[in-house]
Amino acid sequence: MLSATAEWGEEMAWELYLVAQPEDVLMASFQGASDDEVSEQLLCLEDGCYVLLALDSWGDGWNGGTVTAEGAGPGFDDPFTLNDGGYGFYSFELGDSGCEAVLEGCADEEALNYVQGVNTDDGSCVYGETFESEVNGVVTTREYIYYAPANLEEGAPLVFVLHGYFGTAEGMYAFSGFRELAEAEGFGVVWPQGLPDGQGNNHWNANFDWGTETDAEFLVQLAQHLQADHGHSPACTYSCGYSNGGYMSYSLACRAADTFRGIGSVGGTMSNNDWNACAPVEQVPVVHLHGTQDETIAYEGTDNWQFGWGQQPGVETIVAWWAAQNNCSEVEETALPNLDPTDGSDVDLIRHHGGDNGYQARVYRVNGGGHDWFGAFGNMDVSSAVEMWDFWRQFCDGTADLEPTPSPERDLFQVQDGQLLAIEACEFQVVDLSGRTRMLRPLQGGQRLDLTPFNGIYLLVARNANGIQTSKVILGE
Repeated sequence: MLSATAEWGEEMAWELYLVAQPEDVLMASFQGASDDEVSEQLLCLEDGCYVLLALDSWGDGWNGGTVTAEGAGPGFDDPFTLNDGGYGFYSFELGDSGCEAVLEGCADEEALNYVQGVNTDDGSCVYGETFESEVNGVVTTREYIYYAPANLEEGAPLVFVLHGYFGTAEGMYAFSGFRELAEAEGFGVVWPQGLPDGQGNNHWNANFDWGTETDAEFLVQLAQHLQADHGHSPACTYSCGYSNGGYMSYSLACRAADTFRGIGSVGGTMSNNDWNACAPVEQVPVVHLHGTQDETIAYEGTDNWQFGWGQQPGVETIVAWWAAQNNCSEVEETALPNLDPTDGSDVDLIRHHGGDNGYQARVYRVNGGGHDWFGAFGNMDVSSAVEMWDFWRQFCDGTADLEPTPSPERDLFQVQDGQLLAIEACEFQVVDLSGRTRMLRPLQGGQRLDLTPFNGIYLLVARNANGIQTSKVILGE
């Protein structure tokens, strides 16, 4: 096997499996170390059915890198490259055994999560849409994912869910819990995609001192477009987000309160510019979930300027300011039930109420919580999606009683001593605290995976057609 890396060669890897019972056998593997390197491995392979699992740690394919099987016969004729994505397959046969590997995944090349080389579509395809946003005569093509249950009623609410810094719309679609909630409650959800900043990192320009992205205008225009095309209620359109997406939702409350009638933030706060100059044109109910031990966005605020990210007061002061804008006259603090004593945290609800139009402002203070999307990872006493929707829906007439049906939790993997054991076949993902995917690959039941190269706190996510498992773990210590 001849492996040749190209640009970003350290991101390129592959594993070669012999398809066998009771489980596939790993025959060889490769991990790139540098650009434009050539590596040769001599393999003696018996007749049978083989699958090459191609992996890219950044998720954009091999950038021209290739693997070639010289002398493998007619099964593997041409050099193979991973065109795009975090992983893909190449299957071939040696001899005349007549075998065929069953490779499941999204088989539609038009989908966001298309997997190169699959031969069995598993119904997991996610489709993106585009929208032409025009600001000051400049047209920018923007991307988003939209979901609504069948037979959506006229005037149904619409919820925007914004990813964090480094994140993606597809990632938030996968673990936010809003798709399942929308199906149960009868509203629409949109997961917009942020643009790369000067370092190539996806983000939202929440009125920072850097960047020229016109994200507020884009999100307003997209809301109006979806309201018109799908009959969503302009009076029941909301925005929430994780981390940087929480910053952006606050920015929308400051600059577009006539479009976004309520906002939520999980682990995000107000940018310095928004805090100093926010002037909402209408009252906005605000709900905020935040961990007191969040080391990314401090619960108590910061004096550090951080190019407009920081230098704002703590979460409770910010939410109290929004409560004052709603003329809330009462505040009460309640300890919520500690439903999961094993997650190392508990939750207090600070509720500002008695405001105009019944508007409120809430803080879910997660004592001991970190930079997490609660309910998916970190604290499991509350669900970020459920708590935010339960808050907004009381201000929108005609919504149903809340009976959330989140994705069923499954036991898909176990982790011990830096090793992961897949209990069922699944797609496995490692996400860092900024929301960036550090690994994405399929696993077969019984397969083990070495996690020792990772060092720090990570979210592990496994999903298949039967459900999802998430776990926040410390690796490398």
